[in-house]
Amino acid sequence: MYVLLKGLNATVLKGLQEIGAQRLVNGENPISFCNVFFLAQMIVGLAVMLPGRRQLVHDLARLVPSDRWLLAVDAFLGLFVGPVAYYFALSSLSVISQTLLFALVLPVSALLAQRLLAEPLPHGFGVSFGLIGLGLLLANLAGGGMGGAMDKLAGLGWALLGVLAFSGAAVTGRRIASKGWSGALTVGLASTVSALIFGLLALVLFGPAHFVLLQLWWVVGVIGLYGLTLSLGSELALRRAYSELPVATVSLWGSLTIVVAVLSAALFLGEQISGPTLAGVVLLLLGVSREHWHRRLDTGLRRH
Repeated sequence: MYVLLKGLNATVLKGLQEIGAQRLVNGENPISFCNVFFLAQMIVGLAVMLPGRRQLVHDLARLVPSDRWLLAVDAFLGLFVGPVAYYFALSSLSVISQTLLFALVLPVSALLAQRLLAEPLPHGFGVSFGLIGLGLLLANLAGGGMGGAMDKLAGLGWALLGVLAFSGAAVTGRRIASKGWSGALTVGLASTVSALIFGLLALVLFGPAHFVLLQLWWVVGVIGLYGLTLSLGSELALRRAYSELPVATVSLWGSLTIVVAVLSAALFLGEQISGPTLAGVVLLLLGVSREHWHRRLDTGLRRH
């Protein structure tokens, strides 16, 4: 369920952007990073925070100034800068291009963790990084994957900013995980506060009309499909997966979101999948999953 919902994220958001561009409200696209992430993060934040509000009060009382800074930096990178960059990259790039570029979060996260947390690089990191890079290069040579009419230099810049933001959030998230704080604090409260900031930005940048003059397609698409189904649904599915399976297994299967994103973009948005693009996706998947397969194979050989 997580692979399906998360994989459809970019395709649905891109589709909503294109529909909004055809149905302007006061000359503005009603699908903006402000109102989309306001609703999506508010839905996730309240759904996670309210059931654990008693534990939230306890966790808040234990926070010291350094903990508050850690939570603030994590939220700023993972819930604000990352999503904004994700949105603007998607507005300039095809879904396939954006999906492949954001796969760089995995190796960049590992490099940042080595630099900032003194964690050793995963076994075979060089080979994995090389496969991911080769996959991106092949896709770059294909007009349907990257470098097509929709792809712009600004989109590449936003994508790289998003990669850095989400990679940084992975490092701060690693430190937060060792604290033993509740999801109500780390996900619920952080998402709710971030949502309120997006809502305030929407009012400042676009005015109240950005919310009150919207049509049924917007309400159903953004609140129902994107907010409740994709954002909240993928968050709950991921939590359930982590409760039932090892982290390595979830990460391995999670790499298949790339396949869902590419196929859904081709099926629903008409994006082209050329031979080089397909080869690039295969190489990228091998690079993403190599460490996990090597670990499973090595474990099996030692057992025998």
